[in-house]
Amino acid sequence: MAGNRARFEEALQQASEQVWEEKWPEATESYRRALQEYPRDVSALQGYAWALFNTNAFEEAEEVYQQLTQLTPQNPGPYERLAQLQERRGAGKQAAQSYFQAADAYRAQGLLAEHISALKESVRLDSYHDQPWVELLKHYQQQNDLEHAVLATLWLAYLYQENHHDWAVEVCRQMQQIAPRDRRLRQVMSLLQSGRPLPRPPSTGEFATALEEAQETAEVEHGKEQGTPSEVAQLRATTAMAESVFTGELPQLQGISQDEVSLLIGQAVDAQTRGDLKAALSAYERLIMAGVSMPSIHFNLGLLYKELMRFDEAIEQFLKSLPASEYVLGSHFALGECYQVQGQFKEALEHFLEAVKVIDLATVRRDQADDLIRVYEGLAQSLVNSGEPERTQELVQSLMDFLGQRGWEDEILKARHRLDSLARDGIVLSLAESLSLPGSEEILRSVALAQEYMKRQKPYAALEELGYAIGKAPFYLPLHTLLASFMMENGNLDAALEKYRIIAQTYEVRGQAPLALATYRQILELSPLDIGIHKRMIELLIRQGQIDQALNQYFQMADAYYQLAQPERARDTYAEAQHLAPRGSESQKWQVRLLHRMADLDMQRLDWRAAIKDYEEITHIAPDDERAHLGLLCLYPRIGREHLGFVALDRLIERYLKTRRVKKARVVLEELVQESPESIPLRFRAAQICLNTGKREKALEHLDILGDLQLEAGRKQDALKTIEAILALNPPNADAYRKLYRDLGGHEPPQL
Repeated sequence: MAGNRARFEEALQQASEQVWEEKWPEATESYRRALQEYPRDVSALQGYAWALFNTNAFEEAEEVYQQLTQLTPQNPGPYERLAQLQERRGAGKQAAQSYFQAADAYRAQGLLAEHISALKESVRLDSYHDQPWVELLKHYQQQNDLEHAVLATLWLAYLYQENHHDWAVEVCRQMQQIAPRDRRLRQVMSLLQSGRPLPRPPSTGEFATALEEAQETAEVEHGKEQGTPSEVAQLRATTAMAESVFTGELPQLQGISQDEVSLLIGQAVDAQTRGDLKAALSAYERLIMAGVSMPSIHFNLGLLYKELMRFDEAIEQFLKSLPASEYVLGSHFALGECYQVQGQFKEALEHFLEAVKVIDLATVRRDQADDLIRVYEGLAQSLVNSGEPERTQELVQSLMDFLGQRGWEDEILKARHRLDSLARDGIVLSLAESLSLPGSEEILRSVALAQEYMKRQKPYAALEELGYAIGKAPFYLPLHTLLASFMMENGNLDAALEKYRIIAQTYEVRGQAPLALATYRQILELSPLDIGIHKRMIELLIRQGQIDQALNQYFQMADAYYQLAQPERARDTYAEAQHLAPRGSESQKWQVRLLHRMADLDMQRLDWRAAIKDYEEITHIAPDDERAHLGLLCLYPRIGREHLGFVALDRLIERYLKTRRVKKARVVLEELVQESPESIPLRFRAAQICLNTGKREKALEHLDILGDLQLEAGRKQDALKTIEAILALNPPNADAYRKLYRDLGGHEPPQL
């Protein structure tokens, strides 16, 4: 049935104005009213979805965008919005499919740039779907973009190798005609022809990241800065000093002119370049004595002191260059070398770990950085406090050897690729720990091969290869984590859970709390009702100062108790969490959430008084909480104190009126009247607010019904007052109301 066009247009106009003013909750309500008239109107649905998105109602927004994709399959916009929402809730494969559908729609409209952008997003989220790669390969070949084209070819060969071996060979052969000298293509063709499995292409499933890494590799091959971190930083420092002389960007100091500073810097740079350490040292020391303080000078002077084996003085200078971002890596590396030579292996290890952390942070995504920093903090604490001096010395030597080799940048990228393939979803592993393993490259290669065997459903070969790696590095826990995942894939869930528990406990003993927590989360994904693990996570999160995460864990534990048919325990869990809530980032919101959950449980147990207590506490903490006030309106009558329910309702309405949310107050009362149309107190309040806000017609409607209800209840005097209020509004049928008044009261109504 067709809706009311006037009401639809009015609601849509109000929504447009509210969107312009960024009043998203109000816009949401206006769009809802418009859609009540025409539920399938595309423009209203689009506006409604966007308003829901901006009020963080992501689930509802996703449902609306899903509906829009069905109503307008030729429109790419809803597909892209849907993909963003799906990615937000972690449904990567669904999001990838939505982006691919958006790409199809863009192609149909002839929008090439948008078409390619959507395809890139699709493969970023799910690299295992071949069709987007096929289209991307065609595009890159047409654009003569060889780096991208080779990457797409590698993925297609990888995806085709098992079920479409001939296709894999053909796609590589065609690409070789365009890029005949590409080493990667030759390697893949060799593996395909010999029947060996292809390794996963150098990507974590994110197209942009893979491209950046390919470009970084190309930069290395074409001669980017080489050498140890100290050597690279020395070159940078010397260049910066020389530039400061030519640009005149020198510090202003008393007692020495800029010309003298320029002369000394020039002498220092020249002498150090020629290898005249004595002359360079003299010039640097005169600069320092004159009060010149530049990170480049401190770093180069530190290198001179180190070369002259004056390690304490070198350390002092490196500590001064350390805060400068361009010298942080070189300074940490040089400090590690100084402490190592002095036999201070704990201090050396701390600085080498910091150096690797700086490098490692550049290889991961931004959203992984905080987790990686926490991993390094736990690793440093574990290694430095291990009480094993021989082990510390070995680690220092391993890290120094690795960073001291030529081409370490290349090796870092390779190691990160392998680590990413080893890590579980949501986990980021540190390079430092893997690099400290003897024969780390061979171990990680065995891991990659074991994973490939599992993908090909060859569990025995996978376990044999993984067993070899564990034998080489029995204390490297990520290998044991992979073993647990193999157990799970083979259907041995109990053994996998036990393995995960041992791994998590070992991480705890080592002081690597972030990895312990990540492992406990893995256990809960497999066994969400394990109360002991929930409790352990809460204790660990509190100890780590992660209060919000601990509170979230309390909610999960309470849900677990509820699913175990233990509602009393669930309520006790929420009550226990209340003691922690004041320490949360938004303590009031946490307390309100907890009290609402407690009230829900109390109502399920028919404990009205306890639920009332919960809701009353909420209204004191959050006076705007509509759900709590209306809960009191519902509950007080059940204990024979109906008037207190209306006191709570009046508090809410008064709050809305004081904060100029008149429309909201009116909507609340209208909804209540619809639910309880024969309630005299509700009808009276609805009529009153309509009168106060100038809604004359609506007020007359409510007053008319109110009078009937009062007469039915035998409340004649109240009915007479209601008729007087109606007559004050000068209704069209005023004579009928006057007659009714005379019949009821026996006299004329008062003149107004």
